[in-house]
Amino acid sequence: MSPENWYVACASSQLNDRPRHLRVLGKDMVVFRNPDGTASILEDRCCHRGVQLSLGKITDGNLACPYHGWQYDGTGRCVHVPSLPCGTAIPQGFRVRAYPSAEQDHYVWVWMGSAEPPGSPPRLRGAQEYAWKQGVVEVKCSAELFVENMLDGAHPPFAHKGTHPGYFFNRINGFREYDYEVRVSDEGMVIFYPPAEHEQDPIPPTADSVVHFELPDRIYVLQRGLNFDFYNVLHIVPTGDTTCRVEWLTRQRSNEHFVQWCADEPKTLEQDRVLQESAQINYSREGADFERSVPADYATLLSRKIIHIARDQNWESARSGLVQRKLVRVRQ
Repeated sequence: MSPENWYVACASSQLNDRPRHLRVLGKDMVVFRNPDGTASILEDRCCHRGVQLSLGKITDGNLACPYHGWQYDGTGRCVHVPSLPCGTAIPQGFRVRAYPSAEQDHYVWVWMGSAEPPGSPPRLRGAQEYAWKQGVVEVKCSAELFVENMLDGAHPPFAHKGTHPGYFFNRINGFREYDYEVRVSDEGMVIFYPPAEHEQDPIPPTADSVVHFELPDRIYVLQRGLNFDFYNVLHIVPTGDTTCRVEWLTRQRSNEHFVQWCADEPKTLEQDRVLQESAQINYSREGADFERSVPADYATLLSRKIIHIARDQNWESARSGLVQRKLVRVRQ
């Protein structure tokens, strides 16, 4: 995935008076709160002897290395070296990289690009309108692989026994054929059912299922049924080439505005994690030449293409080269 994006660093509720280690795109970082309550993110390496700063603590409002007590402010500048004689100035080169950060919509965000960010992180729809459950799951597979999994509508009857609406629909109705619609959007793509009648029509406001994928790693999942209506927001944060971190939010109630932290792994995510970790072993060992695909894989393969285009080209200009709308016939 492209580094020229905002990524979730951690949940706001989980950042207190202790520094936290985080990893995005293979970079090890430390996030901590400054005396004024704002969050700062630095590379997780003391410029003295390379010890992880996340093992340290906050001292006098600064992040102190646990090895020799060197202290860093929120800009990454070393502001105190205990072993220096009084009156000795700290050289200007004594610093670590600081990453641009922001805090909004229940998360601390980090900008991974080489230049300054063009603006704030994209707002999370509904973040301030509902009460939420929130949590995180570490996964030993690539972020791209897990994104594809979340856009795959054919796996719930098999992978999510007793936990997913798709499983129960299949148990009640059996396998049936129907069309779902896939559209390329300004942010990535959207999948919904039932399809719109005409290409220019908006997504039906009563659609049973709507899944948005927004670059670089955000997925909205809305499912409606007779006795349920759930809305999930996930960020599939790439931590390394074959690892990711799933930051999840599940809507609870409207007209309330709190976030409840959940340390337990949701059963549906556990089911997905186990399967995708097993797949990653084979992709790492053999590459992707073994893959065989069917029409039902259209959305997952499109997400793969979108991620690669956005990484290598300008998405705004390149997306016009994709098929903008497609009806996909499936049996599930």
